[in-house]
Amino acid sequence: MQPHYSIDTSALVDWWTRYYPPATFPTLQARIEDLISEGRLRASREVLTEIERQDDELCKWAKATSDFFVESDVAIQTYAKTLINNYRIPAKPDKGINGADGFVIALAACKSPNRIVVACENPGSAENPKIPYVCARATPRIEVINFLQLIAKEGWKF
Repeated sequence: MQPHYSIDTSALVDWWTRYYPPATFPTLQARIEDLISEGRLRASREVLTEIERQDDELCKWAKATSDFFVESDVAIQTYAKTLINNYRIPAKPDKGINGADGFVIALAACKSPNRIVVACENPGSAENPKIPYVCARATPRIEVINFLQLIAKEGWKF
């Protein structure tokens, strides 16, 4: 079975803005869109909310890309709420998982087939849990890769 992915805002920004902009890597955009068309790459609706904070080309592309964003059903909401309650640090809002993070992980855990999380974050720690830290403690464990590892896992050559 081919892998399926739940992608975080950080990975989308790394792709579009930081490292692989479509103006330089146009075939990469086409391959990402193919993954979306195949139903193998999805993002939670909360990722779109984060992307919309910047009215840029990534935001325009995201809004125009049908079937990419998944509404959070009850299972995703329940799983995300549990993660947020366990890994958010209320006294330090910039620490721990926040924003779309819990929903990205919940999408990976709740949708069949289970998905690999694509996130470009540091591993985190008990004092500052990030997506990779939380996924390593999930039952069952959720695999996390970065955007370059997604390219490698798909076997894409440029």
